Amino acid sequence: MPICKRDGFDLNNTESKNETFHDNDLVFCCYITKRIFRDYENYFRHVMAINSTVWQCEATGKDGLTFEEALKSERVARKKMEQFKQSLRAPVLLVIEHARQSAVKMLNLIVSKFLRKRYFLNEEVVIGQRKNTVYKVVGIKPGKDMQEPSNGVYEDTEQLEYRLRAPNGDEINVTLEQLRRQRAEFNMENLAMFIKNSVIRVDGILRPKPEVYKQYVTEPNISFSSIFIGKMPRYSPAKIKRPEAKDAKKQSTLNKYIVKGEESVAKKKESDEARAKSLADEMERIRLEKAAKFAEMEIKKAQRKAEVMQRVEQECLYLTTKTDDLERNDQRLLPAYQPIVTLLPELILGDVFVLREFMHTYSGLLSGVEVFRQNLSFYEVSRAFSAREVAGPLSDILLVLLGTIFDLQKEEEEECPVYYVTGYGTALREPFISMGNGSRTQMYVKRHFSFKLNELPMDALTLSEVLRLHLLASGAIVSDKPDKWRIMYRNGYSSREDPGLQLRIEHSHILRALKTLPVAQLEFGDIIRIANCLMAQILSYSATINIVEERMEKMSKAKMELRTLIWAENRRLAALEANKRKLTSEHHQQCMTKELKLDTGKKEELAEQLNRRIADLMAQSDREQRKHEQQVMKLHSELFNFLVYLGMDRCYRKYYVLESMPGIFVEHTPDSSMDTCLEQPPQNISPAEIRKQAQLPKQRKDLRTYLVKLYGDSDKKSRKSANKQSLENKENQENRLNGHGQSSEPMDVSGDDEEQTPPTQTELLMCSGDSSNCIVHDGHHAERRIWTYLYKTEDIDALIRSLNPLGWRESELLDELTQLRSLILQHVKHCSEDMLNLDTDKKREKFISAMHAETHRKYNQANFGLPDDIELNEVMRLHLVDRILQFEHDIYSGDLGKLNVKDMEKWRQQLLKDEYDPQGKLQWGPRMLHNDETPADSDHESHEDFDDHEDENDEEAALLREFGRKYGRYRDPDQYIEPTDAKSETESAAASKTHQTQVRNLASALLQVEQAIGRRFMKEPFGMNMKRESKQENLKLICEARLQQWEVSLMESTSYAQIFLHLNVLNDCILWRRSTNKSLCKVCRRGTDPEKMLLCDQCNGGTHMFCMKPKMRTVPEGNWYCHTCVRELGLTNAKNQSTKQQKKRKFIVDEVDDDVDEGVDDGDGEDDDNDDNADEDEEEDNNSETSSTATSVKANGKTAATRRSSRRSGKRLKSKEIEEAIEDDDSDEAEESSVEAEDNEENEEKDEEETEACQVCFYNGCEISCVRCSEWFHLECVKLKRQPRTDFVCKKCKSIETQRPRRRPSNVDGDADDDDEEPQAKRSRSSRNSLRISLEKSAAANNNNNNNNTSNQNNNRRSGRRTNDNLPLNSAALYHLLEQTMKHQAAWPFLRPVLTSEVPDYHKIIKSPMDLAKIKSKLNMGEYQLNEELLSDIQLVFKNCDLYNVRGNEIYEAGCKLERFVMDRCKDMMLPFRPSDMNAEAIC
Repeated sequence: MPICKRDGFDLNNTESKNETFHDNDLVFCCYITKRIFRDYENYFRHVMAINSTVWQCEATGKDGLTFEEALKSERVARKKMEQFKQSLRAPVLLVIEHARQSAVKMLNLIVSKFLRKRYFLNEEVVIGQRKNTVYKVVGIKPGKDMQEPSNGVYEDTEQLEYRLRAPNGDEINVTLEQLRRQRAEFNMENLAMFIKNSVIRVDGILRPKPEVYKQYVTEPNISFSSIFIGKMPRYSPAKIKRPEAKDAKKQSTLNKYIVKGEESVAKKKESDEARAKSLADEMERIRLEKAAKFAEMEIKKAQRKAEVMQRVEQECLYLTTKTDDLERNDQRLLPAYQPIVTLLPELILGDVFVLREFMHTYSGLLSGVEVFRQNLSFYEVSRAFSAREVAGPLSDILLVLLGTIFDLQKEEEEECPVYYVTGYGTALREPFISMGNGSRTQMYVKRHFSFKLNELPMDALTLSEVLRLHLLASGAIVSDKPDKWRIMYRNGYSSREDPGLQLRIEHSHILRALKTLPVAQLEFGDIIRIANCLMAQILSYSATINIVEERMEKMSKAKMELRTLIWAENRRLAALEANKRKLTSEHHQQCMTKELKLDTGKKEELAEQLNRRIADLMAQSDREQRKHEQQVMKLHSELFNFLVYLGMDRCYRKYYVLESMPGIFVEHTPDSSMDTCLEQPPQNISPAEIRKQAQLPKQRKDLRTYLVKLYGDSDKKSRKSANKQSLENKENQENRLNGHGQSSEPMDVSGDDEEQTPPTQTELLMCSGDSSNCIVHDGHHAERRIWTYLYKTEDIDALIRSLNPLGWRESELLDELTQLRSLILQHVKHCSEDMLNLDTDKKREKFISAMHAETHRKYNQANFGLPDDIELNEVMRLHLVDRILQFEHDIYSGDLGKLNVKDMEKWRQQLLKDEYDPQGKLQWGPRMLHNDETPADSDHESHEDFDDHEDENDEEAALLREFGRKYGRYRDPDQYIEPTDAKSETESAAASKTHQTQVRNLASALLQVEQAIGRRFMKEPFGMNMKRESKQENLKLICEARLQQWEVSLMESTSYAQIFLHLNVLNDCILWRRSTNKSLCKVCRRGTDPEKMLLCDQCNGGTHMFCMKPKMRTVPEGNWYCHTCVRELGLTNAKNQSTKQQKKRKFIVDEVDDDVDEGVDDGDGEDDDNDDNADEDEEEDNNSETSSTATSVKANGKTAATRRSSRRSGKRLKSKEIEEAIEDDDSDEAEESSVEAEDNEENEEKDEEETEACQVCFYNGCEISCVRCSEWFHLECVKLKRQPRTDFVCKKCKSIETQRPRRRPSNVDGDADDDDEEPQAKRSRSSRNSLRISLEKSAAANNNNNNNNTSNQNNNRRSGRRTNDNLPLNSAALYHLLEQTMKHQAAWPFLRPVLTSEVPDYHKIIKSPMDLAKIKSKLNMGEYQLNEELLSDIQLVFKNCDLYNVRGNEIYEAGCKLERFVMDRCKDMMLPFRPSDMNAEAIC
């Protein structure tokens, strides 16, 4: 009930209490006190009393309130007291009973300090940042190194360990620093309210109320030992003042009034004695009073000192104790930051920053990151998440991430084979259902593509489908052994923790969209979710974990070294001070001697000597100080790797320093609120008080001394001025009455400007108490900015000055900024403000133009030359049509097959016009039981019951039945995902009907092309090794079944990416080297002289007629088979049958080709030129169509019989091998030109012996011979116009004297690695380079790259079998040099030709352009004969760079750097290289 603080305002509650009121009486009602009055004067007096500000809140003691305000204050206080934590009430009462204090404030401080340092049994607490989980204290024990106190009182509670129990039953051990209480349950306000309402004063001592103590302590039977460890701390009880008993006054006697005359002398004497005695007594009394007064003054002085010390302690506690930032009232204004405005949506801006930081941090781990030149620029990432492009930077980013995951999976499989299982027994709930479906996805890929998921070919066109399959397969269940391996080496990782599994469950709409759309057409929010998922998966692998652990070890080592340095520096400073004191003391001792007391000159000399010695000490100290600062800066730079989370400020804004983008970035996300609004937010003090507070000493000891002096002086001044106060007040009143003293008023007003306009809570970024308009807790507040930044030095310094060192969050942020200030300032000075602040249309247009200029070189054909406004599905459809037509053309022109259609030109034109007509009935799948009339809603079984086909071979039927039981019917992995919205699924199905028709047509077209390919031109897994083996028929059936599964999956495609994936897999399984377009001579490995090359009617392999032994002059009649087919397949040539009885003849191919085949083909596990191992009838049927053209042309000897490839390897056969074969053969048989000219054998042999073959072109008719090696050459082949006058020495013999032996690379070893015959799908991820597709490559990349790679690898293997000392062209060394040069960081401008569209005037200035790709192509084509020729072309690259570019240009600097690298490598390899003018100083 409110208390009235002034007489005459009491409410007379008994007034009109006994009055009786009737129904119709007129009364006056007061709704506040709920009283009625009959008399208006009583009512008016009552209303005036309750509206006067004379009331005091009974609970809080706050006065100057109205009656209603006092009631409201009591209700609020009662509510706060009720919020006080129940589990803390018993400890509070025990402390009150034990402390025995008399002052409420001191009792509050004691109890508060006691509770803040302890947590009690059965109390509910939270841990650190995890405030959503409430734990229960179930045990308290001392720390590991903590000893039990002798008195049983645990004062150092920071070392105690608390055992907590979570709601799920788990128990953990934590320390005091990690525990927190909810602010609403425990704070100083509700603690003070509870103490005030729970104590009573007994004999001057505050003790708990009996009823309260009984309720919370006695009845629950609680003692201190039952809620905490040890005994209750001891407190000094307060002193109690007791009233002193006053001396009782004695009544005086009347003897002096009744004395007689005879007794006067005696009485006078007595009176004198009595007077003297009384005087002595009076003097003693005065002395005692003075002593008592002095003692009282001493007591008062001690009390004042105690009060001052108590006030000092309270001030020190307030000024040095850290509290929550939102509860402080001394906050300064933070500087305003610049909001980030870019092309990227603001909601995904943070995720984009994370992506860039991830690419920078793990660039050494990521596969194919070279496509970004080791640096993902802000222009590229802005284009990736603002433009819709098929082959843009977004596809490169996803390819790098996904490729890295596949490579990490392969590394894991090498250490521990992974096997997938379909389920966890009877677990029919998530995530086990999705995990089982992931295993089915892995099996689906193996079933329909015959490859593992991480072996599928990836580029920008197949990315969407491979990504979809990867996400569907994420979290697949593995067998026990790999599961245990992951737990051991991946930090306890299991399939349930796969981020892809979580994405599949929570965002299944992404996977449903990828079934029909390319990934670039998804919402950018979904795309960034995919990128985050892939990054999280990369971080779960052991290789990434090892990198993180290594960095953490380095950081911890640097921190340890930093602490050691600081400790050593402190010891050095202490030793310095000790030395200075020692020198000074010695000086004073010398000066105190008798000889020096009067010798002033000697004293001055000693003083100078002392100053010099101290100066030397200080100079040495300065040197050591600078050295220490350099070491500290070095360690700080190691700790500060530009990827730093600095901390949070008062309103939970997070501060970052990024490596990829200079500047301090501030994130204020809507979900960053860590608590709820305060009920009564603290009001900030004035800026003047804040400035005054900032000038106080920071150390507690110095602050305490300062406050003691301040309060002691102020107390003295207040007592001295107490006597003058009344006079001053009187003079001030007179001055005011007389009008004096007005000049001081403007000064007061100007000095209080800041106090008159204090900053608001919003400006201070503090809680306002209103959750609907709070900048801290309202996520939609108008003044919130999700991302801001600052980079200027003055802004960073202003931030450091405005942070509160006593706030929990801002103190940590302040420490980080202070320690790393110099490094941060050096980093942020390069901040790109023009990229982060696109707040105007002009800036935005400038950024867009710069972005296109920067990325145009790589992504100018991101949509393959089509307009940007075309839908991405249409872009992929048009490009897919071109790819299918190019694929069909390569098949047909290479004699690998022919479409089974009536009019091929019409078929092509209709496919181009989107009017596809198969010109017949399509059939596919097992037994060709599927056709284009199959209903769309059928089960699409990929294997039927093969038991019905009893007419087939029993063994074949058994194999097919086993294959059918293994796979069953077709099931797309996406069908296991349940649609979330049936209506949206129906609408999307209706909208995509045209799309599905187009996808079906293109799949059918690809099916026709596939069925036209001869099976003998396919390799594993769709083809087989053509060697004669007993299991050939079984292998043939299995390969055919695999191809049928591929057909079934193809015809079930729902997106263009799926068709692209099927096309690439099929393309990689074709033996392109058997194409007549790629025919090379098996002896000399050249494609020149096509009119003199014979093609094998079985494998399309070519052999020059003049490379045979004996030479052929005419084309033989009938079918002709190469030596490999004759040897491996048992075929016979017509001429061999007719000349069996004639003299035995040999071909050089017998010896040379064996070696070539073993080195080129057999080393791959599959013969290069093997065909189907079928019987002769089937073989003749297969050859009848594909070799008809070749056979007819062979018979006529036309040049069209042998097609030349535009890309051929120019590798020559070793000259020594040819000479040795010729010499061995000449000793046994004669040389003849043809089978019909046997009579001229001797003449031919003599001519052959007299003529040697040129060691450059391997043709006869040589004109000059080397005097050292006796090898022959043409004049034009060695670049001579006439016969030399002196002895001729070839360049090989010249260079052999200076060249040192070179070690051959491992990839060109004689025992060639077995990846040539391996399908391209398996090789595409082994090298972490080519991850993107461009327009130049897109039309023929998948058709021709494998062929070029195969021929290049064959050539590498062939050249690796030679000895480098015998070669004028050191191919192995040059290949190694080119490979290192092209992989160099500065090689990016010189990797491909300069296009006129990019640099219009380039070809006007540069007349002989050259690039590294062209040099490598010429080396592969055999256009170089000498090392100097290739080095001359490399020199031409740098000469062109020097001619076109100017010094300081980015490309010019890259050319200088790359040329210096080539110079160093050539010097190491002893190759002659002359640098350009860019590095002319290195010529000497």
